[in-house]
Amino acid sequence: MAASKHVYVLPDQTVYRGGKIYDRFGNLEYFADTSGLSDEAASGGTDLVSEVKAHTRLPYMNSKSSISIPKHDRNVMTGVRQSKGALPGVVFTLKTALEKRDFTTTASSSAVYGWLKTTAKIDVTMYWDGTPYDPITAASEAAG
Repeated sequence: MAASKHVYVLPDQTVYRGGKIYDRFGNLEYFADTSGLSDEAASGGTDLVSEVKAHTRLPYMNSKSSISIPKHDRNVMTGVRQSKGALPGVVFTLKTALEKRDFTTTASSSAVYGWLKTTAKIDVTMYWDGTPYDPITAASEAAG
């Protein structure tokens, strides 16, 4: 099951391309401050009204005559289906002395790393495609 508890939207980080961070189990808040990111999964669906044009159709299969259907509106809710396939993007891992969690993102590795450097709550190491990046110190320690 590929449903995610949170789908955070990471904005572009200076010149680095942002994207979405898929957090399947709600673990990203342990590693970093996510209050600056919008959460698409929490927003729910979007109501949409689409217009259906007037048309003709057969009342049943192999009918000799057709019936007219008048123009009408159709109410639709979008954005509520869950993907049954894999999540888009690449997997990255955040590891501390006690925890190790995987996340999926469509953002660039530089954007995720830059965002973590400014929002990390604890000391963490990011792994991208199995390769460790320089350890990131907690943002409160780095500032003080």
